[in-house]
Amino acid sequence: MLGPAARWDGTWPMVLGTMRIFPIARLGPSRGECCWHRAGLGDQACLQARAARVGTVVSMVGVLAAVTAAVVGLSAAVAPVASVDGPSDYSAAPRQSALDADYYLVDASGNWAAPRCIGDGSRGPRVQPVFVYRKGTKNRYAHFRTVLNRSTDLTTGIFERSSGARRTVRWVHDRSCRPVFLQVAVPASKTYNLVNLRRYLTNRDPRFRRTDRVYSLWVDATTSPNWSGLGGDRWSATWSSSWGFVWVDAHELVHALGAISPNAPHSTGKGHCYDAYDIMCYRDGGPAWRKTIKCPSPDSQYRLDCGDDDYFALKPRKGSWLARNPSANVANSRFLAKVKPRPLPVQPAAPTGVTRDFDSVDWQAVPGVRYDVGVVEGDTSITWVVQDTTAGTVAMAPISARSRVFVRAVNDAGYSKRVRADYV
Repeated sequence: MLGPAARWDGTWPMVLGTMRIFPIARLGPSRGECCWHRAGLGDQACLQARAARVGTVVSMVGVLAAVTAAVVGLSAAVAPVASVDGPSDYSAAPRQSALDADYYLVDASGNWAAPRCIGDGSRGPRVQPVFVYRKGTKNRYAHFRTVLNRSTDLTTGIFERSSGARRTVRWVHDRSCRPVFLQVAVPASKTYNLVNLRRYLTNRDPRFRRTDRVYSLWVDATTSPNWSGLGGDRWSATWSSSWGFVWVDAHELVHALGAISPNAPHSTGKGHCYDAYDIMCYRDGGPAWRKTIKCPSPDSQYRLDCGDDDYFALKPRKGSWLARNPSANVANSRFLAKVKPRPLPVQPAAPTGVTRDFDSVDWQAVPGVRYDVGVVEGDTSITWVVQDTTAGTVAMAPISARSRVFVRAVNDAGYSKRVRADYV
């Protein structure tokens, strides 16, 4: 994924799916904002600055020989290859925090949409979100709950904003329309790739044997530095050791729904497309890749199928490849709901009247808007005082007048800019 201000020059090695990333030996909260977007674009100054602050940039290695392209290339199916366990030292490797994950939601603000209630939330084909953690370690679901909920908003928004709000994800959801996450513990050696995860879960838990479910996994564990997520054949996963924990899931979900056919007009030949930008297009090393920019809008990276001709279109052009191959059209998936269009929200305005003293913060609350209040620490990490409050005031532990306290607005579309609280 590239930030909204970035422009693709066709040479970067890192983006979604089997994307190649610059993993960091030690991840500190709030330090992923710059380099995740820029490393593949050759911003060496950014890499060097971050390496000096948070650890050594690890060189990218070749894709593990034991995991074939059918496994990590995100084809339409996960191939039945040999099991590959992760090396033992990966069980202690760094994983990102909820704050690291939050940066990608900041980048994607304006592209979210609230999930809809579809039926009773359980019957029929559904996308089942799953939080996986390693046996013997702390379940950090509560730590990630807010960003995971907002990530499902982003995934919903990608589908709705790509379809004129006529298609939405059929999540397993509760009465308030919020997706319901399963939480499961898996041995560390089985969390390294999707083949092992799928095999372990289907063998041991009947909840993972349903053919009317797509299983979308957020895995709080470490995987290869050569991919950020994997998906295919109704299963997808993204890992907390990657820089896409709360965003790559949308890309992988599209793979789990069957895209992209190698026969699609702009297929790279490795499960992706090359007519940038859209959520599935990047330079993946496929034999048919070529540099093509058909959709230059910054928001195109949060949209499906630039050109409506490879894998997603409500009404494919008559005689087009997608019209002749309706099974390749994700818009026809039974795991998406056909819905009536609704107005989609825009980002909230920044809060006003933001002030504080040594133990409280106040601002002018707006009905229908939520607010996050945070303290920027000396190392630039953030301690959240509260998130998703609808009040216009919050008490906090006494802190110095020099401490940087901010408030940002949150709604179903995303975040506003942060506003620093003036000390009074």
